[in-house]
Amino acid sequence: MAKLNVGEIRQAAKEIILKSPGGIRYREIVKQLVSMHPETSRNTIATQVGELGGGVRASRNESVGAAGVRISAFLPAVRRGLAALAAALLIAPAHASPHNPDTDWFRDAGWGVFVHYLWDVQNVGGRENTQGKPPTTWDALVNEFDTEKFAEQVRQTGAPYLFFTMMQRTRYLIAPNAAYDKLTGYKPGEACSTRDLVADLHRSLDRRGIKLMLYWTGDGPREDAQAASGMGGWNGQVSEQYAQNWADVAAEYSRRYGDKIKGWWVDGCYAHIGYNEARWRILAQGVKAGNPHAIIALNNPSISHANSSTDCDDFTTGEVNDFTDIPEERWRDGKQFHVLSYLGSDWGRPGCRCDLAFLADYVSQVNEAGGVVTIDAALFRDGSLDPKQVALLSQLRPAMKELAAKRKNRPPIPPGNLACWKPAKLLSLDGRRALPPNGGGGRLHLARCGVDGNPATDAQASAEWPWTYEVDLLEPAALRQVAVTFGKYFATHFQVLLSSDHQTWTTAAEVTDHDGSKWQKAFAPVSARYVRIRALKPDGDHQKGGQMSVAELEVYATGKDRRRP
Repeated sequence: MAKLNVGEIRQAAKEIILKSPGGIRYREIVKQLVSMHPETSRNTIATQVGELGGGVRASRNESVGAAGVRISAFLPAVRRGLAALAAALLIAPAHASPHNPDTDWFRDAGWGVFVHYLWDVQNVGGRENTQGKPPTTWDALVNEFDTEKFAEQVRQTGAPYLFFTMMQRTRYLIAPNAAYDKLTGYKPGEACSTRDLVADLHRSLDRRGIKLMLYWTGDGPREDAQAASGMGGWNGQVSEQYAQNWADVAAEYSRRYGDKIKGWWVDGCYAHIGYNEARWRILAQGVKAGNPHAIIALNNPSISHANSSTDCDDFTTGEVNDFTDIPEERWRDGKQFHVLSYLGSDWGRPGCRCDLAFLADYVSQVNEAGGVVTIDAALFRDGSLDPKQVALLSQLRPAMKELAAKRKNRPPIPPGNLACWKPAKLLSLDGRRALPPNGGGGRLHLARCGVDGNPATDAQASAEWPWTYEVDLLEPAALRQVAVTFGKYFATHFQVLLSSDHQTWTTAAEVTDHDGSKWQKAFAPVSARYVRIRALKPDGDHQKGGQMSVAELEVYATGKDRRRP
């Protein structure tokens, strides 16, 4: 058996404690762990068990072998019973559950705001965010911040949630943290502000019904030699000890704020700096320690298109430089789809690089598919937001509402086409898996492009030659004709499938040796809600047609309310 790592020892000890609501001796915990894991050093186990008491180490005469020492000596929560203990030592799952319902509120919110509040943004560096004020100490800077002014401007934008940075790379954090001070040797106010800005932010935002989420990092205070050394040392790589110590700092915050913090966006969790599955789990357990229902995303952009970085994610990190990515459905790799980009000229900068019409259209399309958009805005030293950005964002929700009304009432193209504007998907040939859109020609060939009434755009999947295009008509109808206009590439052998329940499918047509021209067929009425175009050929390279692309799918029904093409 392999030796347990630091996180695994602590996790195993917590599980033993949770199974012992009446209390358990420190010596007994160590004994059980040594018995279960003889390959792991007794001293290592004893040290890590001793660290569980909220950062309080066991004294010398409470070491292994000291008879009569109970876990309550360094973990008083045990005496208060299982419920209190669980609150103090909440254990986050090692991996996030696919399609996590904890993300439902996030999906329903639709969009929100992100701000950068950092030492080198609001205090030094000469950026406009400093408002021309001279640099000051970190503690003084944090004390200047007006949370009421800030929260009121966030309210004006209409954003239901807000991401706020706790730190990035430097030693400076926006709230006190005993574990951090102990590890790094800094005194209160030297690195961690004496003011608890997170608590004050929550108080001001909560009054206005705005949910607070936090930005954290995986690489911690790597640019500060003293702080980095305290975490375990930084040489460009994150060690297991560094990850565990940094997770302990996050856990102190998480336990303090509990369910006041609805989620965490964690930057710098890159595989190329040493993060792996075990270290992602350590960090995930830290940020979820006080609220297992908080939703998190760990940023490791190794999957560039899906934006889902790790198995610990509840939502995709989605960090991109442009508002372009539109999901086919709510979930990507089982994670809530989410995209994060900036409104200004760059991250944290003022101004508006896109207009209201563009932003309303983009956010609406993402929301309609079940995705979420977070918009980075400029934050100034005194707690105010860029007025131009506030003005634009305050109009975003009304503009989206107006756009939705227009879309609801827009006529189908051509008249009577039931497929026009309806939800569409790019699927594997058997219809069981969603496929990403093809990015050929410098644009995404999204599923909606096959039902948008515009033959100049097309829907095309990527990664697999044979694939299935599906449209949901939203309600059953007596279908009697289907037409397909292909894009640049076409299927030479395809099937048209119909279903009323998405379980049993009827083949309405099967076509072989097709030449790529517009295809259509009338048939005896079939009651159906779902329509699939199943491309069987070509099934490889260098074959006639190429991978199927659908420029327009048209579906018509019988009845006086259905017009013929």
